[in-house]
Amino acid sequence: MRELSRRGLLGPEEEWSLAPVAAWLMIEGRRIGEPAALLAALAAQLDAAGAHVDRLVLTCTTIHPQLLAWGCRWRRGEGATGFTGLHGVETSDAFVGSPVQHVYEQRGPFRRRLEVLDEERDHALLHELRADGMADYYALPMEFSSGAPSFLALATAAPQGFSDADLERFGALANLLAPLLEIIHARRMTLGLLDTFVGPRISERILHGQVKRGDGDRIEAAFWYSDLRGFTALSEALPAAQLLQLLNEYFENCAAAAAARGGEILQFIGDAILIVFEIRRPGDEAAVCEAALDAAVDALDSIAVVNHRRRRAGLPEIEFGLGLHVGTVTHANVGAPGRLAFNVVGPAVNKTARLQDLAKRAGVPLAVSQELAAHVRRPLRALGSFELRGIAGSHEVFTLAK
Repeated sequence: MRELSRRGLLGPEEEWSLAPVAAWLMIEGRRIGEPAALLAALAAQLDAAGAHVDRLVLTCTTIHPQLLAWGCRWRRGEGATGFTGLHGVETSDAFVGSPVQHVYEQRGPFRRRLEVLDEERDHALLHELRADGMADYYALPMEFSSGAPSFLALATAAPQGFSDADLERFGALANLLAPLLEIIHARRMTLGLLDTFVGPRISERILHGQVKRGDGDRIEAAFWYSDLRGFTALSEALPAAQLLQLLNEYFENCAAAAAARGGEILQFIGDAILIVFEIRRPGDEAAVCEAALDAAVDALDSIAVVNHRRRRAGLPEIEFGLGLHVGTVTHANVGAPGRLAFNVVGPAVNKTARLQDLAKRAGVPLAVSQELAAHVRRPLRALGSFELRGIAGSHEVFTLAK
């Protein structure tokens, strides 16, 4: 019974044994959290055990608004690299009719000797593998407790290909590898969802334990607050699909301009956007303020291009106002005990929002505070001195020079 149990766990031991690979996975491999590094180390362990594997691939599907799957591949002499598959790849020629599709849909293994392939029936991947010197290919599913489809693929350049004992050992390897990979997969999926829905800054704090109500810190930053013009009227006049398209084009272009200059979206507030350009080191104030202003100009320019296309399509233009300011705020976890959110509070954010309101009243797309204007080299035009609702005193405000 002991021998049967060992064989069931590790496969046969003639020619080479999976036992040292299994021991390594359970003791050392489980400490490797980066999938490409794990795959490269696994390949080295298989080599040491005597397996003839020249190519390894693992792939996992994921829950992500942009990505359908992620994975990594190892090739002898080239090392391991990661890759991602975007939504839509499942209808591409690379997927349809491939061994990957077979494994995912049939939930069973795929085996093909590569010496002689049918030009019409065999998928392009198999022809590519043969051209790359591979002689045998085997792919099989890995079972996750969540049910998420994943698979492991192996190929060899050895002329004799894989033996039946090899295939049995690879099945055992997939069972041993699946729990480790599922932990990595769960973390990657958590990180991806957190980054997408709350942003990298907040997700980093959550994963480092800042989860209690009141947890937070003080940050110095340049702040962007923008808001669509006439959104209430648009929401009443436009069909839902067109309204969502307008919102997404506005959000996408602002986000792209800000991200390219180091900005991060902290919040979508209805049709408004709050973006932070954090000043991480003393002396970086001027560079960060310049980046925020450049991002604002880039966003206005890109929306102008979008509006040209929208006019030609007979769609309403995207009009928005934008305020820029620099200051210090508290970035903290606030809310009810059972429903928390990270938020920024402080006069600097209030002033940035009021500057956006002023831009509308002054008939300009951008209003810049005196504090931020003092740090930038780009020529700005003074709008004058204004009182801002809820903020004491009179405030010098600037906009883009003509």
